[in-house]
Amino acid sequence: MSDLIRLHPWLATGAAAWLVSREVHPRVAREAWAKGLPATLRAGIHFDVVHLPAALAEAGAASRERDAVAARFREAGITASVIVSRRRDRYSVLVPPDTAATWDVAHTHCLGASCHTNYLAAPVPTRRHPPGAFWLLPAPDGPDALCAPERLRVLLAGVAR
Repeated sequence: MSDLIRLHPWLATGAAAWLVSREVHPRVAREAWAKGLPATLRAGIHFDVVHLPAALAEAGAASRERDAVAARFREAGITASVIVSRRRDRYSVLVPPDTAATWDVAHTHCLGASCHTNYLAAPVPTRRHPPGAFWLLPAPDGPDALCAPERLRVLLAGVAR
């Protein structure tokens, strides 16, 4: 067992373990998280990422407050895998791999294996509040916790035109 895992056992369990499980150099991500920094993860392996401008993600929420926006995601059936950017100007939603191949929602961008730049700055999996980027809804701990693209389309229906 590495010294890093011995000092931070949570790095080898749950979301932290799953998110880096297919990375070529998982230790680099774990080291960043151990320091409280975002880790650079590659999309297109076991998840793709849909980036949404904050205005789209927050449309229809009672306010920009964290709880109101989280409730809006939950109303669409999204219960995990949503990141809020450091500046709160973008939401990143982790979806199943190959979603990028068919994603076509206006004003959004989906990163996958075929994208030239397909990296995500993922906050520490346990970070649920600012400062910095944070998980609005829990980090996924397996493929079943990824957001179904259909649910994301429900969230965005009528907004992204």
